[in-house]
Amino acid sequence: MNGTAVQAAVQTIIQNMSEFENADVTINDWRLLDQSTVSAPYVIITNPVDIDSSKDSSDTQDTYILPLILVEPFTEWKTTLDNLRNRMEAIFTAFNAIGTARSAGGIEGTNISRVRTDGPTTEYYGPGVDPQNIDEAMPIFLMQVIALFVEEF
Repeated sequence: MNGTAVQAAVQTIIQNMSEFENADVTINDWRLLDQSTVSAPYVIITNPVDIDSSKDSSDTQDTYILPLILVEPFTEWKTTLDNLRNRMEAIFTAFNAIGTARSAGGIEGTNISRVRTDGPTTEYYGPGVDPQNIDEAMPIFLMQVIALFVEEF
């Protein structure tokens, strides 16, 4: 499995999108959520999950899901949800387009076969919000997990 190279390639692909700044797309760095919402939106690329590795012949075949956490700063519900949707659609378009995004930037033997959301949109309130008061608090961010289905052969 070449998960590190795929993560780095996916990071570069998203950084090259007009919707995101380079510093706002990280690998396993959740410190973005401790920063101001002014720099958002963010994308946090996490470690592969649901890994399936097999060796039916001389070549190893791996499949896994690479989660992307799309983070949108909260302003008010409609605007934030619309922005989240638009950025999510941009990521889907980038990875469904003909070109090198499907091969994680041209990595030989790599195919991103599907892109989908993974679960509902979630709210992030920050560490200073008392869980007992969560119903009265406004979120800092809304987040959506996007799953890239990666095949390596």
